[in-house]
Amino acid sequence: MSIPKFYAYLKEGTSAPLVEERYTGNPWVYFGADNLFLENMRTLADNCVPLQRCIEMTASFIAGRGIRFVDEQGNEVEAAQRKFQEWMTDSTEEDFLHATAMDIALANTKSWVVRRGFGGGVVRIDHLDVSRLRSGKLMEGEVKNYYWSANWKEVGARGGAVQRYRPIELPAFRMDERVPSAVIYSKTYKQNRDYYGEPWWLPAVADAEVWAKVPVFNRTQIDTGFKPTVHLHTYISADTKDLEQYDKDIEDAYTGANGRGIFHTFGTQDENAPILNTLARGDHAGELDAIREAAEAVIVRGYGVPDLLYRMDVVGGLTSAGNAMKAAADQFMEGFVKPKQQMITKDLVRLM
Repeated sequence: MSIPKFYAYLKEGTSAPLVEERYTGNPWVYFGADNLFLENMRTLADNCVPLQRCIEMTASFIAGRGIRFVDEQGNEVEAAQRKFQEWMTDSTEEDFLHATAMDIALANTKSWVVRRGFGGGVVRIDHLDVSRLRSGKLMEGEVKNYYWSANWKEVGARGGAVQRYRPIELPAFRMDERVPSAVIYSKTYKQNRDYYGEPWWLPAVADAEVWAKVPVFNRTQIDTGFKPTVHLHTYISADTKDLEQYDKDIEDAYTGANGRGIFHTFGTQDENAPILNTLARGDHAGELDAIREAAEAVIVRGYGVPDLLYRMDVVGGLTSAGNAMKAAADQFMEGFVKPKQQMITKDLVRLM
């Protein structure tokens, strides 16, 4: 009896992005097979209601009501508070925190540009769209530079692009190097990852894609009058151009939001009389809603937002509902949001 051998364990592949150093002469590391992983995740969220709602809600929790610097006794450190406000030269604290929180909520990463004055001290911090940033290759075990482009799709595989999209090299921030501007790129630890952070909700990507397809399917069926329910075979002698126009006239008459749906074919006048065949009913708009609801539940739970906060369901009296909502919010803050906020606070404390 031979011993079975396993050669593949996950035939379906993975939702994790392909990250590799390509031998194209470009100094940046590809993030995704097309180098557009985060751009694709942003597009997915734009087309998936539950995912986008989770991102917006989480970003609001992460941004909170602003930053407060306190000592070990809990007293506010006014000098640190003033220093942080001085760094917000071209932005407000609210805008800076909201943009940073949105990056974390979508990508589990963030990036800032730290600018120094003539004396080497930090004089300004700017938010940098993390989806437009690419890492340089490892040098001596660490990333020493990054590349930013307004549109990586225009850059292409060869790295050629018009001037407005040409990648700009920016050094990685180091405390001991007094360069005028440098990038702080923050990510959480994940095994076998050297360059980029990844969303924690990757296992829910497939369900988000399924959710996004159902409304498109419903819309298409409504626009086209659903799938054909009648087969009309017409016997007519005409050239190809006339047949195309005739078919279009029939389609216009029988399809659309109020149409009955028809499948139209042709024949010659020498053949028998037209035959009408009723077709079996196919999938119609609304029949996939159960699949969409199941996908929504997986997305929300995979993302990590408590069901009670996501749905805002009121069960029982106002008092019991309020207590349940507060308990869910407290649990969400302590177990989920605060670890994400540390991605912001640890770098601010480091810069102080």
